[in-house]
Amino acid sequence: MTQYELNLLDYWLIVKKRKFLILTTAALVVIFTVVLTHALQSEPLYQASARVKYDRTSTFSNLILDSFTYSYGNDWRTQSEVISSLPVIEQAARNLELVPRHVSKGVRRSREYLTIVYSLQKQIKAKPEQDTAIIKITATADSPDGAEKIANAVAEAYRAENIRARNRLVIDSLRFVEAQLAKRERKLTAAEEALRSFKEREGQVFLTEEAKAALAAFTKLEEDYNRILRIKAQTKQQRNILERQQATPEDNGERIFTEDPTALLSSLNRRLVDLIQERATLLIDYTVKHPMVVMVDQKIHNVRVEMLKELAAKQQDLSERQAVLDRQIERYRGRYLDFPQAAIQLSRFEREVKVNADLYARLKTKQQELLVKSAEQIEEVSIIAPAMAPRTPVNAPKNQLNLLVGSVMGIFLGVVLAFTRESFDTSIGTIEGIEEFLKIPVLGVIAQFDEKRLREFAAQALPSNTNKAVVEMYSKLPCLIDPTSMLSENLRSLRTNIQFTNTDHTDHKIKSLLVSSVGLGEGKSTTVINLGITLAQEGQRVLLIDADLRKPTIHKRLGLNRDPGLAEALLGVTPWRSSVRTVTDLMLGPMGVDGIMNSPGLDNLHILTSGTMSRSPAELLNLNRITTLISEMEADYDVVLFDTAPILPVTDAVTISSRVAGTILIYQVGRIGQALGHCCRFFS
Repeated sequence: MTQYELNLLDYWLIVKKRKFLILTTAALVVIFTVVLTHALQSEPLYQASARVKYDRTSTFSNLILDSFTYSYGNDWRTQSEVISSLPVIEQAARNLELVPRHVSKGVRRSREYLTIVYSLQKQIKAKPEQDTAIIKITATADSPDGAEKIANAVAEAYRAENIRARNRLVIDSLRFVEAQLAKRERKLTAAEEALRSFKEREGQVFLTEEAKAALAAFTKLEEDYNRILRIKAQTKQQRNILERQQATPEDNGERIFTEDPTALLSSLNRRLVDLIQERATLLIDYTVKHPMVVMVDQKIHNVRVEMLKELAAKQQDLSERQAVLDRQIERYRGRYLDFPQAAIQLSRFEREVKVNADLYARLKTKQQELLVKSAEQIEEVSIIAPAMAPRTPVNAPKNQLNLLVGSVMGIFLGVVLAFTRESFDTSIGTIEGIEEFLKIPVLGVIAQFDEKRLREFAAQALPSNTNKAVVEMYSKLPCLIDPTSMLSENLRSLRTNIQFTNTDHTDHKIKSLLVSSVGLGEGKSTTVINLGITLAQEGQRVLLIDADLRKPTIHKRLGLNRDPGLAEALLGVTPWRSSVRTVTDLMLGPMGVDGIMNSPGLDNLHILTSGTMSRSPAELLNLNRITTLISEMEADYDVVLFDTAPILPVTDAVTISSRVAGTILIYQVGRIGQALGHCCRFFS
């Protein structure tokens, strides 16, 4: 078979030839994509995001603390973990009414309770925005409203938890002051009652101004001394707590309290409380060996070391002040003992009342300050963008994209299958291939019959009341209804090539031709009828014989009776000349007078139908009488055309081919494989 290189046109012709395979493959892939998309589609999930801004409070004390506790930690990353921590999620669950607001500690640690909280925790993701102090809180839920509510509830819970953490020291201090205030009030009441009873019992006690001044100075020294002792004891207790916690890092239960909120120790204490809270939050999700927990432990250690240094310095200062007060009190003690006993007792009672009254007033003032601070609510978190209900789910199937990808993949797979099918196709598809493989010339190329278009054209060319069967007949005769079409030109080219072939045989003229095909449905009968019409229109006397005794077609195409015909002539029942039909029979048949009269040259066309159906067509065609008949027909006509059965099913065409002058083989491109060559050897 001839080998040749393919160009772009050849590739396009292959695609066009296999277009149904490509389109079918693409359609199947698209259908499979759609079905698979719907089959694997999960329940829709919606995401809503709220954005919060975290502004860490910055004071002079905090700046000093940062220098003491510097680390490479990221506050915003830590806050992102805090948002997903159990306290925040638990508060959000309460706000969403997923769990009761007031439950016991046992219920809070139950499996059902924790399952609800942890399920909500899995729906939350917090991530800091790059290079900003903004944290994005994303909630995932099975409904748009649910995602919006969860995101906003977590943002509010985080804000409330931050406020509680930042104001916890103030609240603890307020509780301590209120407890001391109640105790001091009872002592003040008792001191006042003792002073009143003394005055009622002793009456008036008179002192000179000098004595009063000495007693006042002595009382003031004792007050200062007692205050120093109290603060010193408090400082020692705080040092003991810190040293015990340094020795046991896990012990973070006890807290310390300082009166001066502006002192460095107070700032260190607030920083320590925040770090302890942060560590407790991290331990919900991580172990004690996690890098973030280790980093917070180092910060706590550094803060405690600084607090111990501050307390040691404070304790040293208090000891020095205590020594000074001891010396001053000893100087006043000599003169103080010379005063009357009643005056001394009165001075003590009055001093006790005054000390308790002053302490009560100071505690009352401190209580008011703490109440103001607790009302201020130190806030480091602000919600800058609340969540909104999303319109589309995050896992929505991308139907358009899937359809596009499926279409592209389907077309690509179809093209691959088309070229694969073409590579396995053993049929002969080119003129050069046919001539190389069969070693015979190609007489012509006829375009594929488009039956639908020919039927529509015939219906337009014929009167509107024409029977459908007649329209069907004319649709098979393009040389009559559309003489200017490409099909008609192809048939005339075939006629011309046959005539040129006759010029090559000067010794004898080819007058009898057998027309056959390799397989069924290749357009053999349609071609031979239209070839006979074109030869007749040129002025040649043509005898068209239907030699297909198994499935005759010519009598149906031309509207003639089947018998008598070739079968009767071969059996000698009737002379073949009496069975020949002419143009008169065509006009008297369904085709009508108008259709025939409008096509000149048909009076040169004669038809011999197949005749009566025979039980043994092969034996009938193998009779020696057919040779005599062909000789007589060649004598009477210019061209004798035999329409025989296809080659592959039966051997009728092979039987007649040895008795005619030439054979024309109709071959539809791509329909039959190289078995064509083996069949054609019977004609050699």
